Amino acid sequence: MENPVRKTTFEVIKFAKDVKINKKRIKEIAKEWIKEKIEIPPWPKEYHLETNDKQKMLDYLIILDAVNVCFWNKKERWAINYKGKKYNGYYAWATALKKFFEENPEKANLEYFSKIKFKDFKNILQNGKNLLFLKKRWQIIKSVSFALIKKYDNSQSFIKSCGKKMSVLVNKIYKELPYFADISIYNKKKIYLLKRAQILGSEIWGAFDGKEIGEFNDLDYLTCFPDYKIPQILHQFGILEYSPNLEIKIRNRNIIPQGSNQEIEIRSCTVWAVEYLKKTLENLGKKFYSFQIDWILWNKAQKIKIRMPYHLTKTIYY
Repeated sequence: MENPVRKTTFEVIKFAKDVKINKKRIKEIAKEWIKEKIEIPPWPKEYHLETNDKQKMLDYLIILDAVNVCFWNKKERWAINYKGKKYNGYYAWATALKKFFEENPEKANLEYFSKIKFKDFKNILQNGKNLLFLKKRWQIIKSVSFALIKKYDNSQSFIKSCGKKMSVLVNKIYKELPYFADISIYNKKKIYLLKRAQILGSEIWGAFDGKEIGEFNDLDYLTCFPDYKIPQILHQFGILEYSPNLEIKIRNRNIIPQGSNQEIEIRSCTVWAVEYLKKTLENLGKKFYSFQIDWILWNKAQKIKIRMPYHLTKTIYY
């Protein structure tokens, strides 16, 4: 099955006006990675729930990625405290949810989250101050949990219904679970981006080490997950190039509207920059899946000082 993300975003990069892919830099970066003997970073288990209960782990991951979106704030970022440390961004959400699952085993399931009260949801987030879309996140989690248990009874049944096919899983996620349909319009055509549907699939694979319920035999189906951190580091590397107009907007931290041509071009070119990097690395003898290159880039973005801010888009999709 062809991934609609690859197919439709390719139509964007052919006509993109504000974002371009520098293939020369892709070759240079690929050679640098080969020289560094770059390896795939492990799935970060320390920030996530650790349990042998497959049902509980799947419920955790589904809830986690239902609202794995928009952790930035123009003023002060939302953060939590856990065991004497301060966390922000995605790791804050992963850790806050982990803490809840560990401390409330009787509530650590989709049934509870399908009916969770807003004040209880806020408590999980340590009040959620400075977190965008706070009430919307609550609504999304309830809707996703309810939809899944109504049709499949439980998350294991949902995953097993995909027959170890990532292609089937991603399509089921965005078609059957509310708020996962990350689709935009560009030149009057539908552009599929599917960040959260794909990242949920990859996290299930990562959390279970690609075994048992986490085994899939078509991992090449996945693209990268076009968000705001991956294009930021691709720009840092000189792989993505922005028009002066777009670069000024990003530097000034102006909002790039969700569904605008510039936003779609950033995300579509991100997808294909990773595809070209994957192919170049393969030609040099190093085989990665697209989502593994995403993991490498995301981890690098956490460790280096990046010159330019990431683009700011208010959205429930990434």
